[in-house]
Amino acid sequence: MVHLRNFSKRMKSNHLSILSKANENSITYYTGNNFDHVAHLKNCTLICNLDFNVELPTVELVKVANPQLAFYKLSKSFKEDYLDRSRLVFHEEYQAYIHPEAKFGKNVSIAPGSVIGSCTLGDDVCIDSNVVLYNKTIIGNGTIIESNSSVGAAGMMWVWDEDGSKVYLEQLGNVIIGPNCRIGTQCQIVRGSANESSIIGSGTCIAHGSMIGHGCIIGENVHLANGVKLGGSVHIASRNFLSSGSIVCARIKLIAEDILLGAGAVATKDITDSGIYVGCPAKKIKDIKGKHSGVPVWS
Repeated sequence: MVHLRNFSKRMKSNHLSILSKANENSITYYTGNNFDHVAHLKNCTLICNLDFNVELPTVELVKVANPQLAFYKLSKSFKEDYLDRSRLVFHEEYQAYIHPEAKFGKNVSIAPGSVIGSCTLGDDVCIDSNVVLYNKTIIGNGTIIESNSSVGAAGMMWVWDEDGSKVYLEQLGNVIIGPNCRIGTQCQIVRGSANESSIIGSGTCIAHGSMIGHGCIIGENVHLANGVKLGGSVHIASRNFLSSGSIVCARIKLIAEDILLGAGAVATKDITDSGIYVGCPAKKIKDIKGKHSGVPVWS
């Protein structure tokens, strides 16, 4: 066991990680005492409870009273400027601010007023006016992002400190958007925390005013209608349709394909069968057959 204060002096050689993705030389945290949750850990550092009693021969244990709080505080030492503002350059051609390390494919279009961090944009990407792309964002070929949207902002994850103040977790992941996606106006896609990515699958449509939390994984050819909200770490399988104003709560998984989540519905539990789900909490009312108003017939 190592004291957190002594450990923090040499932590710069390591990197932060969510528990499920912790790998060699990473630092993660766990608040439980179940071997199955940490069995995959090797050659890394685990911040854990004082009474943690699981044997992990190659893992360095840092035992503290509040592992989550300790991890959040530790993240401050890894903080990054995700726009690297001092290095942004105004480009006359685009009438936009662009990071010198941004990488563009062929036929990229950027409208005036946008801010492009150190990102990678594929061929034929179209960025409309006043869009903000934070560092580490990756956008696939042919994707369109319309006005006043942002991709890669930090999520709002925090815990209370002992003195009653808030301690925020620094978000150190990124956003990956696949090819041929379409993102509407005023959409917000939050980057992953620690070493995770928020992922949007190819051919997915996200309509105006929708918000995607940290670490969400959205499959291919998913449709999010106007004003859809996804909490952090939501998983949406391919070929699903989320109607206007619907909500999927944090860490919920829509595992099946061909799910239609009705307008204003709230998914509070994992959904494993295709069909039409409505209400709060969302419940299946019938199979998804035939044509539905405002919903394309899946090929």
